[in-house]
Amino acid sequence: MANLDRAIKKRAVSILIGSIMFFSSVYLIDKVPFNLFEMIATFNPYILYYVGLILGAERIVFGITNNKRLYYLLMGEGDLAAYIVFSMFFFGIFMGLYIGIYAIFMQGLLLRVTEVLNGLSYVLFAVSLWSMP
Repeated sequence: MANLDRAIKKRAVSILIGSIMFFSSVYLIDKVPFNLFEMIATFNPYILYYVGLILGAERIVFGITNNKRLYYLLMGEGDLAAYIVFSMFFFGIFMGLYIGIYAIFMQGLLLRVTEVLNGLSYVLFAVSLWSMP
């Protein structure tokens, strides 16, 4: 019974993290204008919003179906899978902090809050990787 509760909790947390990451990325893609020169000159994390769409959708699908096929498609399941998960952990931590710090320079309160939520979802994604297989 305890394993069932743990599995349900893991799936619920996965849906929550995925939803925050996916919907904040959708909102930021819609509201933040894309300008290639500005993205390069100011280190705008616009590309990471699309990464958030993919990772958020993966977390939602895993949470709903408990199917790890999409996870294995993204992370792999070979001999080097542990290295990929380890690198994705650091990617999530650093990019989450980067997006959160970038929020300081955003105009508008709602954009700042959404940017911070997106950065927090990257950090939570990284932490949730340790509970995966």
